[in-house]
Amino acid sequence: MSPSSAHATPVSGSYINWDDGRLIQLEEGQTAICTSLVYGQMYCLVVYNVSQHDRNIELKATWSNQQSPATLIVPGTTANEGNASLILVSGNDTSTISIAITQGNGGKLECWLVSTSMPTNLQGLNSKELAADGANYQMPKELIYHSVMNSGWYQLTVINKQTQSVVIQMSQQQLIIFVVNPIAQPNINLLALGTVQEGKQYLLQMPISGEQPQRTNALIQGKGEQLIWFGTSSQQDLENTIISLQSLYLPNSDVPVIVPTTTQNGLICRPIEQSQ
Repeated sequence: MSPSSAHATPVSGSYINWDDGRLIQLEEGQTAICTSLVYGQMYCLVVYNVSQHDRNIELKATWSNQQSPATLIVPGTTANEGNASLILVSGNDTSTISIAITQGNGGKLECWLVSTSMPTNLQGLNSKELAADGANYQMPKELIYHSVMNSGWYQLTVINKQTQSVVIQMSQQQLIIFVVNPIAQPNINLLALGTVQEGKQYLLQMPISGEQPQRTNALIQGKGEQLIWFGTSSQQDLENTIISLQSLYLPNSDVPVIVPTTTQNGLICRPIEQSQ
């Protein structure tokens, strides 16, 4: 998938067809509707407040006719320096989700919908394969890395030596939210809908006590599944963020490097088994 210019799609009218999950701008009185959520798939709605004034925006998220719409307060920011707010939803709960800014909650949001298969329209976003070569790569805003994890072990490393940054790793059924170089009281503005729960469909991972807070590591057990990674901090914070993925196979050998079943320097990430 080739890079494209980082500009949200302008939309006129009150209803936005969002089945492709593309980057959009949502304004007061508009509702964006996605009807293409798939069973067995987790989704993350990434929401940035891009208003030109420091004002909170009340965002309504509707995923069920039997449940009242949920509310997410997207904090105000200046000069687009804020972090993203997140909405997590499972295709096991619904095939449709809508988000709306109601009248009286003026402002402007940039939103896109992420899964291992979305967005299908990359206008305004970039997508790039993350090579498992152990090299350091930049993690700019609006870039989605992807990689197919073949059978064996890998180590993921995320570094930010200057500021806090948040990077999400996403598989088909689970998210891991990495918080690197956390501030004293890190706050992830997150709304989990339906059956989505912390510790099950999503995990929060911070540097372990005694480790360097500017770095977080994770061991990943590959089973042929695609993973994706993307940052949800401000553009300024993500400019200081480095990501690397390293295969732990021996060169020219089918024998993997032996790794422990538990580790003190990172989270072991395994795909969730499909329910029968």
